[in-house]
Amino acid sequence: MEDQISQLPDEILVTMLSSLTMKEAVCTSILSHRWKNLWTFTTGSLDFDCSALVWELTVKQTRQSLEDVRPKFISWVNKVLALHQGPTVDEFKIGFDLDTRSSICDIDRWVNFAVEKRVKRFVLALRSYRGLSPAGHYNFPPHSLHVSSFNSLTSLTLKGLDVSGEVLDSFLSNCPFLEGLCVADSWCLKNLKVSGSSVKLKRLEIYLCHCLETVEIFSKNLVSFKYLGKVISMPLKYVPCLEEVSFGGVYGRFLIDNFEQFSSLSFLSQLQTLELDLHSLRPVTFPEFPTLSSLRHLELKVDALDGESLISCTSLIKASPLLYKFVLQLLWSENPQRRKRKAQKVRKCPHHGLKVVELIGFIGCSTDIELTRYLLKNALSLEKITINPRAPLPLDFMEIEEKEAAREPARRLRTELPPGVECVIL
Repeated sequence: MEDQISQLPDEILVTMLSSLTMKEAVCTSILSHRWKNLWTFTTGSLDFDCSALVWELTVKQTRQSLEDVRPKFISWVNKVLALHQGPTVDEFKIGFDLDTRSSICDIDRWVNFAVEKRVKRFVLALRSYRGLSPAGHYNFPPHSLHVSSFNSLTSLTLKGLDVSGEVLDSFLSNCPFLEGLCVADSWCLKNLKVSGSSVKLKRLEIYLCHCLETVEIFSKNLVSFKYLGKVISMPLKYVPCLEEVSFGGVYGRFLIDNFEQFSSLSFLSQLQTLELDLHSLRPVTFPEFPTLSSLRHLELKVDALDGESLISCTSLIKASPLLYKFVLQLLWSENPQRRKRKAQKVRKCPHHGLKVVELIGFIGCSTDIELTRYLLKNALSLEKITINPRAPLPLDFMEIEEKEAAREPARRLRTELPPGVECVIL
């Protein structure tokens, strides 16, 4: 059979390859001599994000160490970038734990590559899971580059490096197409202000910036805002389009423990998605919430003890008459077998909108069984419930026997399903 694809002009083949992942595009080089270098002209994504590998090498006891893999990673990136001949790149991702003091020249070279190729979506994640001091951080951008050089950006993600509020303000002012900004683990970010009629920013994420004191937002275009970290001053003065919010860390817990702070948030009535990461090594008690009249998606991450009920978290469900999907991630603070108690009879509190429920970290003790029964009884429009015994963490240390032990009570709950409800047990 004739290979009709190979008869196409190089320009069309390069366009096709640009829609593939970097790995898929490189694999085509073995097809024939003509295909050998076509991938080097692609303008799609150059993805060197190995953050998952970094986590695994850091947390798990493996034969390989970061020190062994680091020079191989740098060599790999440099080799691919040297081969690349395309005029532009849509997406460029770097993700690894690098010793920035010895790798600064390589990192500078990668940042310059992003500028030269007019990258639209740039991810530079040099985050460490080893608790390095701020002295080991890379300063962004390099002194040789002015912020205006990045004016093609539509999305910028910076993790594990230092960037000041003044620099970020300059990015917002000089990058007319910038719609997404994410900053994590920066030690020199103290104050961030998002304002101005020309700012197009739609998505803002800030995680674990330990010296941050204030985030001030006055933005007509902001749709999504996510913050995880310490308690800070956060005047969100004008956010008419904000519909997705995520709070976590000490600040997330602060909002629940200081209910008047949560109730005073001016944008509550317009929220469609709310995520709360309340992991703090102690159970949380939820107050009665004001009506969240537009909320459709609710996601909670909470600590759990078998001696404590989780029913109070349903106050958020009750406050959300239009809620469609509820996701609950359970982080068990201790071995639940130590504090056995009998699951209580659940009360009736019907909800007419909830259709999809997902429970992550289910272990089949009285605490999560009690909550599951509550949802099955009161979600009158429920269509699907997913029960996942895996812990909501990057690495899952749960033994096969423990997972199977959790699946058994989940299977028994199937007998309590209302007619027509689909139950998926992972």
